[in-house]
Amino acid sequence: MNSERRHSLSPAHHLLYLALCGKDWRKAFTCVTNQRKLENGAFAGWALFRSLEKLRGRWAEEELLAPFDGLVTPEMLKTLRDLLPSLNAYAMRPEEFALRNFPFDAYHNIEATAITTTKGSSHD
Repeated sequence: MNSERRHSLSPAHHLLYLALCGKDWRKAFTCVTNQRKLENGAFAGWALFRSLEKLRGRWAEEELLAPFDGLVTPEMLKTLRDLLPSLNAYAMRPEEFALRNFPFDAYHNIEATAITTTKGSSHD
């Protein structure tokens, strides 16, 4: 994110970076609160939903990985996809996001994929 290219990155790139760092990527998105925008469909087009869809879709894989210059592999992205929620914007209501309380966790299945290491322990 300190790259000269940071201004050309999409919200999906930022989401990917935060998720790779294990951060709560949801905090990077501000909820739409303008009633007129909500009435005109801004909620369904919210960058959060579009970014997650882009990150989960294989069609954008090359574009998403390009700025990472080989540091992030397709296999890493696949593992991350399994940890991120799959959301349907049309199944959620704007009021569920009041006061930046997200009605979903940033990650799921973390226990199934987490790698634990034990330093200095012997297994005799």
